[in-house]
Amino acid sequence: MIEPAPRYPKPLILHSFDVRFDRRSFGEPLSRLRAIPIVDNGEPLVDLRDACPDVVLRPGCLPFLRKTVAAMVNEVQAALPTGCKLAVGTGLRTWEMQTEIRTNVEASMREKHPEWSAAALQRNVNRMVAPLELKSPPPHTTGAALDVGVLNPDGTPMDFTASDDFWATAPTYLHTLPDHARENRIMLIRAMEDAGLTNYVGEWWHWSYGDQGWALRVGSPTACYGSVVLEDAESKRLPKEEEKTDPETVAEQNSD
Repeated sequence: MIEPAPRYPKPLILHSFDVRFDRRSFGEPLSRLRAIPIVDNGEPLVDLRDACPDVVLRPGCLPFLRKTVAAMVNEVQAALPTGCKLAVGTGLRTWEMQTEIRTNVEASMREKHPEWSAAALQRNVNRMVAPLELKSPPPHTTGAALDVGVLNPDGTPMDFTASDDFWATAPTYLHTLPDHARENRIMLIRAMEDAGLTNYVGEWWHWSYGDQGWALRVGSPTACYGSVVLEDAESKRLPKEEEKTDPETVAEQNSD
């Protein structure tokens, strides 16, 4: 019998937008994540096309998350302003997809910074893409994490950045945001956290429940989701375009 993933009721973790976070790890260094044991409860993946019919799935999104996480996604959708839609850019990633993304990012950084040592290169790649470790699996390979945005009632993307420089505005609690972008982030934060999801504060769009990052944020002694394999029966349901990785999407919003 599958045990439901435990919830940790807690006050809203709405930080001040004047807080300065260490941009090297945003409070989640690998050493702390690795120290959290994973006790996978065996909860299955569900198809978001069936489980979350009111949510918009971006092109290239592999539409699978753990069952409890999908239920939380529905709670988020219900909490959004009338007419708005939660847009999921990334759900599950296979180990192969994560490997390809990391390889591409590493090659790009090596080309842009030939002066970096091997150690410096790996440090900087780690800030952009989770390392490939079974002891601390990348969040998206666990079915626990998703990258999100919101669509306005007219279908246009809600503005969370107010900037063309996507990565410069990635930290969730960025003190330089204009009022409208800050208010939009606060709305999203409240909806996501009220549902039980937690945010990696280095990326406003990245949320999770049950992985090691979530455990670190809420003080859980263990994570309840480890790396998961997409079963053949599930993968056969995927349209061909959803099996591909969109390089522009990865470069902009899906590189954790």
